[in-house]
Amino acid sequence: MLWLHIGMPKTGTTALQGYLHGNAGFLQDQGIRYMVSGRDRGTGKARLICHNTMAVSMSRGWRDAPDPDAFAEEYTAHGSGHCVLSSEMFFGRDLAPMQDRYLARIDAPVRIILYIRRFDDFIEADYKQRAKNGMQTGGVDAFVAARLSLIESDPDYMNLGTMFDRLREQVPGAQIHPRLYLRDEMVGQNVIPDFLSVMGVAPGDVTLPKVAANQSLSRLASEALGLFDERGAGFDKKARRRLGRALQQSNDPRLFARGDVLTPAEREAVNETLETRNAAMRKAFFPDRDRLFPKRDADPDTPTRGHPGEVMEFQYAVRKLHKLVKQQQG
Repeated sequence: MLWLHIGMPKTGTTALQGYLHGNAGFLQDQGIRYMVSGRDRGTGKARLICHNTMAVSMSRGWRDAPDPDAFAEEYTAHGSGHCVLSSEMFFGRDLAPMQDRYLARIDAPVRIILYIRRFDDFIEADYKQRAKNGMQTGGVDAFVAARLSLIESDPDYMNLGTMFDRLREQVPGAQIHPRLYLRDEMVGQNVIPDFLSVMGVAPGDVTLPKVAANQSLSRLASEALGLFDERGAGFDKKARRRLGRALQQSNDPRLFARGDVLTPAEREAVNETLETRNAAMRKAFFPDRDRLFPKRDADPDTPTRGHPGEVMEFQYAVRKLHKLVKQQQG
């Protein structure tokens, strides 16, 4: 059977893809094939950790797209087990072109699996990702205000039931398998064994990577990192990623924080509105739950957005980054 893993973004996707890419032998023993088609740049051997090139090609009219015949042949050779495609870039896209070009060529139902993140945490992670990549956000206040306005004005925004209906139309016969991105409730408390458990792999058989998952940079550290962009500071994407990794590896507690993008009132408004919006989906897929996500009290150790010490914390993060740049330059 074919599993199409589509994210959603900020749910441990890169860690999962890195594991799938790096453990082909173990997966083979478990009857799992992480499809090479779409990851191999036409070489027949996996080079990339995910299938983003398929998503990009789909947006470009299949220019430089993977060969449909090679995809069908690979599936035929391994389809008696579990075959996996994975890209968070599939999330929210129209998959009908992918169905026509690839999925319709195999004689098997498609199972679509995605992890759902807490609504407020998703908005926070989205902002931080944009900020540290130097993307235009308009500033945190404007970004949050725009998201709150979108939530109120667009009844389809983050309406997962509506999205699932669209997926079924785009990929006829697809079975949807949503899972909650709640570490305490995941199999093995990690997305990797949780994902593999769906395919019958016992969590005790999974050896997790020794490198721990990245801590969440604070909003201010993310914004500071975004200053080191190609336009203003001459840092291309690769150089900024190296700088970001160095910032992560510093383990400086002043550079890490969660819950520092939305205020407590904004978090409550986001979560309550979207919990209500997704009530029907919750009843269909998680009938034993009263809510998709448990309520969470604000962390008293996390300063509220706009607190008096923000300027000093931002300056500290910038100085730290300058110091790391000097170290990298030798």
